[in-house]
Amino acid sequence: MKRFSLLLAAIALFIGVANAKSNYLPDWKEGYLDIHHISTGRGSSFFYILPDGTRLLVDAGDLGDPARWTHKTIAPAVPNDSKLPAEWIARYIEHFSKPLNRELYLDYAMISHFDNDHYGFLDHTAITVEGKPYKFTGMTHLANLIPIRTLIDRGYPDYDYPSAEAFRKRNGRLFQNYHKLVEEREAQGLRMEKFEVGTDKQLVLKSGAEKYKTFRIMNIAASGVMWSGEGNKTRSVIDYDEYPEATPLNENSSSCVFRLEYGKFSYYFGGDICGSYSRKKKNYWTDAQTPISKVIGKMDVAVADHHGYSDSMNQALLDAMEPQCVVIPVWDYYHPQPATMKRIMTNPFREVYAVGMAPANRERLAEYGRIIKPEGHIVVRIYKGGKKFQIFVLNDKSLDYEIIYQSDIIPARGNK
Repeated sequence: MKRFSLLLAAIALFIGVANAKSNYLPDWKEGYLDIHHISTGRGSSFFYILPDGTRLLVDAGDLGDPARWTHKTIAPAVPNDSKLPAEWIARYIEHFSKPLNRELYLDYAMISHFDNDHYGFLDHTAITVEGKPYKFTGMTHLANLIPIRTLIDRGYPDYDYPSAEAFRKRNGRLFQNYHKLVEEREAQGLRMEKFEVGTDKQLVLKSGAEKYKTFRIMNIAASGVMWSGEGNKTRSVIDYDEYPEATPLNENSSSCVFRLEYGKFSYYFGGDICGSYSRKKKNYWTDAQTPISKVIGKMDVAVADHHGYSDSMNQALLDAMEPQCVVIPVWDYYHPQPATMKRIMTNPFREVYAVGMAPANRERLAEYGRIIKPEGHIVVRIYKGGKKFQIFVLNDKSLDYEIIYQSDIIPARGNK
C-alpha cells in the first residue's frame, strides 16, 4: 500500500510538473522565428528572435507620466509602475534570450518614427544620470541597459525629411535628447544607420543567411520614400505629378515600414502610417497606405498601423494583405476605433489580438471588444521552415509570463 501511495504521489508530481511547463512558452529553438509584441502600458515595443538567434528590437516607447493625458484613459502600467518601460523591456528581452546561450545584446535596434510612444518622452519621469549628456527615457534608456550593435532610425545622419529645419521643429527637445545618444555612439565608434528603403540587405541574419535562405526583411517605406516593387528602385510615396500642391507626410506616415518573410510566412509592420484623407480638404496625398498597398503583398500577420486608430488599416491595405491575424499595439481608450475594427472584421474568421486594452474601450467596442483576444504580451511563433505558426498571449501582469491564451497551429500562406 505504501509503495502504491508513493507511486500515486510520483505520478501526481509528474503531472504537476508537466502542467506547470505547459503554462509557459516553450523555449525558442534554432530555426524558430519568435516575434514578441511587448506590453508595458506605456508605448510600443517589438522584439524579434530570428531563426539563427539574431536579435532585433523595434521601438522602446515611454509615454512618461500618464497624468498629463487628462483627455483620455490610459491603461495601467504593466506589470507595475515600479520601473520605467525600458527597464521592463530589458528584463523581458533578457528572459526570452536565455535559450540562445550567448551574452545579452541586440544585433539591431530600430526606431520606427519619432513619437514619444515609440522612443520616449521628456518629463519628470526621465532619469538624469551624471556624466551622460542626455536623459534616460525610452530608447536612450534601453541603450544603456542592453548593448545595441547597430541602431537604425529613419533620418540618420542628416534628419532632413521634410527638411532639417522642419524636422527639428516638429520633434523638438525629445529629438535633441535622442541625438545626444547618436553623437555618443558615433564618438564611441558604435554603428548608426539610416533605414534604407528598397533593400533586403540591411536587417539580415548574422550567422544563418546560408542556412535560412527563405528568411528576409524587405524595407518598404520611410520618410516619404517607398519601394517601387521592382529590384531596389524607390519612388516618392506622394505622386507630386498628380498632387503638385501636396505637403510632406506627417511624422506618423514617415514611419519605417517593412515586410518580413520566412518560408511561406509573411508579416507586416508599418509603424503609425495613416490611410485617410479629408474629403473636404481634398488632401488625398495624406493617405500613405494606399500607395504602399500596391507593393506590400499577402500577409499572415499584420501589426495594425497607428494602434488601430480611425486612420489605420484602410480598405486598400487590408485587401492587399488579406492578413489571417492582426495584432494591435494599444494601451488607451481611443485605440482601436470601431471603424477600424469594422474594416478588419470584413473577414469574420480573422483573429485579432491587442497588446493592452483599456477595459473601458473593450466595453465601448461592444461586439468587436469581445472578438479581440485577451490582452498581454503577444508572441507570434513561426516554426522551423516557416510553414506554420502559432500565437500565444502571455500574462503581462506577471514576471513569470505564463500563457493565458494560445491559438491553434495556423498554416502559413501569406508569402506567395
